Amino acid sequence: MSSATKNSARSLYEKSIQLIANTAAIIAAFFATGPLYALSIDLVLSFSAKQYGDGLDWLVEAFWFVVVGAITYGIARATVATAIAMGGLALAARFL
Repeated sequence: MSSATKNSARSLYEKSIQLIANTAAIIAAFFATGPLYALSIDLVLSFSAKQYGDGLDWLVEAFWFVVVGAITYGIARATVATAIAMGGLALAARFL
């Protein structure tokens, strides 16, 4: 197999991992953001009220929702991409 063919196959494999990881992360963020937000918002609002006053509740709620969604997405993407890459390496080591 030529070097160009190996590079294009690797590129296709990496793009496939990214696509699967992104899709799974979007799904995980969709389902997990709401419950995680609900579990943590009271603590965050309590902290922000003590530190900054009560007038910023709407801003803190919006900001925290975005933060929880971004963190959920990032963790899910990293987890799925790592799992797929490690599984691919394990298969490659076994068959090559």
